[in-house]
Amino acid sequence: MYRTFRNQEDKIDDKILIKGEDYNHIKNSLRLSKGSLIHQVIGDTIFVTEIEEITSNEIICKIIDEDSIQYESPLNITLYQCILKSDKNEYIIQKATELGVNKIIFVETERTVVKLDDKKWNKKKDRFEKIALESSKQSKRTVIPEIEGLIKINEIKNTSNCLNLVFYENEKESFKSFLSNSKNKDINIFIGPEGGLSEDNIQDLSSKGFKSVSLGNRILRADTAPICALSIIQYELGDIE
Repeated sequence: MYRTFRNQEDKIDDKILIKGEDYNHIKNSLRLSKGSLIHQVIGDTIFVTEIEEITSNEIICKIIDEDSIQYESPLNITLYQCILKSDKNEYIIQKATELGVNKIIFVETERTVVKLDDKKWNKKKDRFEKIALESSKQSKRTVIPEIEGLIKINEIKNTSNCLNLVFYENEKESFKSFLSNSKNKDINIFIGPEGGLSEDNIQDLSSKGFKSVSLGNRILRADTAPICALSIIQYELGDIE
C-alpha cells in the first residue's frame, strides 16, 4: 500500500488531502483511482485511507481506519557518517533508513576525499532528504530520518548520556561484546571515510565520549560498515528478531 507523510493541516475531520509531489505521483505514475487505499502518516499516527475523489489539484481521501502496528525501533540511533565519494552516501541513507536510524549527520575529516562548499552541500542535502523520505515510505516507517551536516569532526557535541561508538580498524575490543553489556537506547555511531580515521580523530572522538570498538578482523568498506553496525545494533538491542 502506498504511503505518504502529511501535515496536520492536511487532515480535515475524517478527510486527508493530498497535494504537490505525492498528488502527481499517485495520479500520474501509480495511476491510483477512486477506492484505492493509501497509508497516510501524520505525526506518529498511521491512517488507512480510501481515495474518495481526484480533482485537478488534490486527492481527497476518507479515513477508514488506523494502523496500530509499531514500525519504529525502540532505539534512538544517530549515525555520524564521514561523507563518501559518488553515490555511496545515497546508498547509506537508504539502507540506514530501512534499519531504523533516526538521524544522519555527515562529517568531514582531513582524510575525506570529497570536499564540498556550502552551495554544493545544500544541493546534496536536498537530494539526501528526498532519499530518506522515499526510503521511509518503502520501509513503512512513521519517522523520516533527519539529515544534518556538513560538520567538522571537532564540532561534534559531547553526549555522555548516550552509548557512543566509533569503529576503528586498529581497535581490538569487540563491538558485539561491548554492546551486550549495554542497556542504553540512545546510541551514536561514527563511521570513518574511505581513507580511515587517524589517531588524532580517535582522540578527538574519545574526548567527546566515544568508545572505539572493532567490527572484526576483516576490513569493511566505508559504505559497508554502517550497514553492518546498524544491523548488529538492531539485532542485539532493537527490534530485529
